[in-house]
Amino acid sequence: MIPVIGLLTSMLAAGAGYTLYWYSQLPAAERAEADRLAVEYAKELYNKALHELTSSQLGQVYDLVKKHF
Repeated sequence: MIPVIGLLTSMLAAGAGYTLYWYSQLPAAERAEADRLAVEYAKELYNKALHELTSSQLGQVYDLVKKHF
């Protein structure tokens, strides 16, 4: 049997690691803009703060921010 939970956890960890790497490579001004956009998208789409989003919602917000850059 395939360890589905282990595979999903590994994929999630790899995605999170890439996100942190991408974010850390942005210049300070673009990081500030990315933060502002993420907060704006979270409020606009889900009427929630970033820390209140589910991992799925957070992924959608991340995708929108990344498309901006």
